[in-house]
Order: sequence, then C-alpha cells, then structure tokens
Amino acid sequence: MIDIVVTRGLSFVPLYVLGFAAPAIYAYLVFVSFLAVFIHANVRADLRALDWVLVTPRFHHWHHAAQAEAVDKNFAVHLPWIDRLFGTAYLPSGRWPEAYGIAGHPVPEGYWRQLAWPFRR
Repeated sequence: MIDIVVTRGLSFVPLYVLGFAAPAIYAYLVFVSFLAVFIHANVRADLRALDWVLVTPRFHHWHHAAQAEAVDKNFAVHLPWIDRLFGTAYLPSGRWPEAYGIAGHPVPEGYWRQLAWPFRR
C-alpha cells in the first residue's frame, strides 16, 4: 500500500506540477492500469518485438520466478531498459519460468490453492 502511494505520487505530482492536461493524465492512468493487468495475466503471446521496450508478461513473470538465476531481477514496472541499465534484467530467449514463488516453496497449481497458499502454516 505504501509502495503504491509513493510510486503513484512520484508519477502524478510531477505531471500535475508540470501542467499536463487532464486528458493526458487520464490517458496515462488508462495505459498503466491496462499494463498492470496485462503483465500479470497468464498470456503467453510472443511479444519479442516489445520485450526490451515495454514490460511484457514474459518479462514480468521472470520477476516472480523461483529459479535462482531470476532472483532479484526485472524490477521495472513499465520500461525494461531500466533493468538493463542497472544490470537487473533477466529474459532468457523463448523461455518462461518453470515455477513461481520463493525457491524451495513454489506456488501451488490451481486458483483456489494459490488463493489459500499465503494463509497456510
């Protein structure tokens, strides 16, 4: 929650202070809302042309991967070139993660099991 407030504040306050028109801010809101849902979707489309320009589902899925080589990678929310700049980009060609979650504790298969997983002991 705090992360969202800070991130959105750092995004919207400059837009407002710089005098961006309301339609431009609304267009940005629509874009980031769509992108957030899209990158978390289980869409396995081949979007290689966009992989290093805009965060794609495959790029973001590696952020949540349990494989050791993907730990602490792909932090960018919209622009993956930021991860390249800081050396945190990881996007093996044509591959998707084999498992998600914390290494040694992969997320279970199925919607209801994943929903209940954080509450287990």
